[in-house]
Amino acid sequence: MPNGVFSKLLGTISSFFQFGGTAGPGINANGSALETKNAGNSAFAVHRGAVPVGDNDFTTKAYVDKIAAKPLPASLQFNGNSALPSNSGTEQYYVVTTTGTNATIGQILWDDGSGTGTVAVIAAVTGNTIVTTAAFTGGTITLAANQMYVWTGSAWLDISPSISGVTYMIRTALALATASSATQIPANAIIYDARLDVTTAYSAGTTISLGITGTVALFMATGDNTATVLGLYQVMQDASVGASAAALLGTVTGSPSVGAAQMIVLYSVPNA
Repeated sequence: MPNGVFSKLLGTISSFFQFGGTAGPGINANGSALETKNAGNSAFAVHRGAVPVGDNDFTTKAYVDKIAAKPLPASLQFNGNSALPSNSGTEQYYVVTTTGTNATIGQILWDDGSGTGTVAVIAAVTGNTIVTTAAFTGGTITLAANQMYVWTGSAWLDISPSISGVTYMIRTALALATASSATQIPANAIIYDARLDVTTAYSAGTTISLGITGTVALFMATGDNTATVLGLYQVMQDASVGASAAALLGTVTGSPSVGAAQMIVLYSVPNA
């Protein structure tokens, strides 16, 4: 039929609609279903598309592979009121910590690492699982670092294994100013070993204590170490962090111009 006879193609009486001539693939009507088939209508052919956006969109293999490969490592947080970011050159995931017009809490943003286009919004499906690679604060919700969370349908639930009776370590670099660890010591934990490893001697007059906000020398007092001398300083103890989780705090005084250390605590939530 000559080109231009019809301005619109309304349909075909054949069950197989072929593209690109007799050698091209086509769409086959099989009852109430549509199938992408090869030129001979004898086998399935590949049908490609973009990353899904809506609930009724088809999904791509890459999208399904990523969702099925749980848990997803969430390394960034996102405010849903902000514009969706562009895909970078590195594959990564954002967890939404504030609901807004572009994304809501429970959704995950997938940066596919292609460097083109914008990130995809992964629907908030019950059972979606993430592992946080950093602590996320400042949003409507707060997520701790290095924890596993599952979406319950209404909230992110921390499902990390119980730490009761198990020894854990926090090791955080301490430079010239007071600093806190990204990871918090859990509520009711008992610290039994605190250490300060001075790797670069601090300027004269510098003092360092280890503790938590409100009790800065709970684990190590300034007299338990000599910040101006290289060495590993250790205090064995039986100190409780209290009823609330708290970050390890290294308090530096004396305004040093040089110095570096590692602050370390070993702790456990004891079994009875």
